[in-house]
Amino acid sequence: MNLNEKYYESIIDHHGSKLLLENFVNEKLPSYRSKRNFDFGTYEKNCVSGLSPAICRRILIEKDIIKRISNQFSYGHVEKFIDEICWRTYWKGWLEHRPQVWYDYLEDLKQLYPLKFDNLDYKNAISGSTGLECFDTWVNELLKFGYLHNHTRMWFASLWIFHLKLPWQLGAEFFYQNLIDADSASNTLSWRWVAGLQTKGKKYIATVDNINRFTNNRFSFPNKLILSDEEVTSYKFYEPAHVATNSNTSKSKNKGYLITEEDLSFVNIEKNCPIIIQSQSYNKFGQSEHVESFSNKTLKNAIQYCKNEISHNVSTFTWENAELIEKWVKTHNLDELEIIAPTIGKYEKIIPKLADRFNLNISYYYHDWDTSFWKYSDKGFFKMKKQIKNIVAQFWETPLFKNF
Repeated sequence: MNLNEKYYESIIDHHGSKLLLENFVNEKLPSYRSKRNFDFGTYEKNCVSGLSPAICRRILIEKDIIKRISNQFSYGHVEKFIDEICWRTYWKGWLEHRPQVWYDYLEDLKQLYPLKFDNLDYKNAISGSTGLECFDTWVNELLKFGYLHNHTRMWFASLWIFHLKLPWQLGAEFFYQNLIDADSASNTLSWRWVAGLQTKGKKYIATVDNINRFTNNRFSFPNKLILSDEEVTSYKFYEPAHVATNSNTSKSKNKGYLITEEDLSFVNIEKNCPIIIQSQSYNKFGQSEHVESFSNKTLKNAIQYCKNEISHNVSTFTWENAELIEKWVKTHNLDELEIIAPTIGKYEKIIPKLADRFNLNISYYYHDWDTSFWKYSDKGFFKMKKQIKNIVAQFWETPLFKNF
């Protein structure tokens, strides 16, 4: 996978994403386990799948990826790749159990807002002017392409927190605004993990040797690169809450479907039923022009896909004109509006407010992938990891199932 125009055009719809998956499975997956941590530069991302922008919007859904690779590989051979897919699922589930972590993070950003104008180190960091070659290179890559290798994201966050000594919350915001594959859970909780706030007493400290090893010695470093190991903020325990993941949809014949940019899977939609789909990205958290443009392209393709493949009755709306949803419901005389349940981030509060404002009967559909995993996401990843093989077995296809 190379960060070029062809890649960005392929990842924005179902067809292109599946072709990218096919290419990865046939050419890269066999060596993924041994090569996945290497980042050889902007145009050499050949050791990773590049599927994350499609997965985070569910243009590709996880169980379909599992079904595809199960036709060609034994579970043991692709276990590491499956684990990586499950990390995003885990982070989402963990945050569903502890939504206050997200709301506290947003409150922290409000308190830190003045620092963005007063702190020279912060300004240098987000402009790629720190003088640290690797960090500045990554900043420029992120700003230009909206993507960084996962291992690089860990190094970046560690240098931001423990070398530049900047608040982790501002680093998480910088990623969230500029990564085309960022979601609220994976991004926020990964930064917290590096900072030592996910697992008490455990933080991630990048080293020159590790960076050199996995970047093929591409960067020069000062004679002594200092990363402080001091606590960045006090650890706070969040008690996990119960997460309701039971779909409450009905078989009503007067039902319509609401589609947002968060989930473009269409797995819950009955053929030729009324659909209303978001037509422009809802830029609530200051996403970059690059990210917003990418999201708008995915929506444009999703609308066309709906019209061509799913229903002759497709309408659109923007969140700035949400009253169009009420008019659409009344025009079609609908008694139920079904949506794939929003996760913590952009829409989990907007949808209930929409229902109250317009007196709408909204029902939620949950992916079986999520409901299977989230029940084990209330604690550390390794509690869930013990269940991955058994859960994945639901979606694994013969004949290689016997290799479990």
